[in-house]
Amino acid sequence: MEIQNLLTNQINQNGYHKTVLTREKIGALYTFPIDFTPEDCLACDGYSLKIVDYKELYKVIGDKFKQSEDAAGTFRIPDYNISKRFLQPTQNAGNQINAGLPNITGTLGVIGLSGATYTGAFYYVGRGAALSNSGEGDYIAGFDASLSNSIYGKSTTVQPPAQGVHICIKYK
Repeated sequence: MEIQNLLTNQINQNGYHKTVLTREKIGALYTFPIDFTPEDCLACDGYSLKIVDYKELYKVIGDKFKQSEDAAGTFRIPDYNISKRFLQPTQNAGNQINAGLPNITGTLGVIGLSGATYTGAFYYVGRGAALSNSGEGDYIAGFDASLSNSIYGKSTTVQPPAQGVHICIKYK
């Protein structure tokens, strides 16, 4: 379906004219299933580049990825291959989103000297040495997040299911 009878120039959702800045798809990301970078692209490894050498790419991405220690007259391309960040659609393209997990909760209820109740990530370990003159040992509770949700314990970091790829950005 083609839009007809427009009174203004076509503008994409980012507010710039498609025919001026994206005619050659400069700034577009390309994803490859192998470690391959085409001749007209750069690997998205966070390189600092001179603006005079990559004027067209700078017109599209500007200083969005620049770091405070970068020299004047330079800009930086995104770092997706080295940082291994997942790409997520958002209204704030280019902004980093920090990792996080939901809170893990549970309860440990002690009922006198004769027992305890456990919910969530808490579990019964056993009885310890007696701390009181009653002759009964103390109840020992453990904590295991995988008891509250099986996603915990599957990785040493926050890791959704994934497939590794190589990401490049078109510069010419």
